[in-house]
Amino acid sequence: MAEPVSGYWCKAHYLDASALVKLVDDSAGESKGRDALRKYYNEHAGMYATSYCLAEAFGVFKRKFLQQEITKDQYLKYVQDLVGRTVGWKLQIDEVDILLPIVWTEAARLISKYQVDFLDCFQIVTALHGRARVLVGESKSILITADRELAKAARAEGARVWECISEPAPT
Repeated sequence: MAEPVSGYWCKAHYLDASALVKLVDDSAGESKGRDALRKYYNEHAGMYATSYCLAEAFGVFKRKFLQQEITKDQYLKYVQDLVGRTVGWKLQIDEVDILLPIVWTEAARLISKYQVDFLDCFQIVTALHGRARVLVGESKSILITADRELAKAARAEGARVWECISEPAPT
């Protein structure tokens, strides 16, 4: 009988919008945690995001462009890279049906309890109740974010979290 590979577990990694932005944005404002996130992303499988996180990331690039934080060329590059490096490469969409009662029940509770926005609530619900909900122990899903408040709320709800700005990458 073959020995199992030590230290290897199948994990689902859920990236929120802030992490998706860091994957492609080369500007100085996104530098903190960017290299570690990119390295981790490139070395691991099982990467997921909700379609809403993708839309939110596109919105971040739009805001940066309209507020002249990035040039038109950077805006186009980041949008193309977001699709090419993520959705077009290894990122899969996974989300709980937004119309399910659990989404609205949990959103109301999480917004009241943690003062996080609806899309952050949706991210927590998906990480805890999405397709990878059956993974436990070392295989438990990991929510990857650069948003400290989201990280704090998700941890309090029992999610495994990597806040990539100030924490070392998970093993």
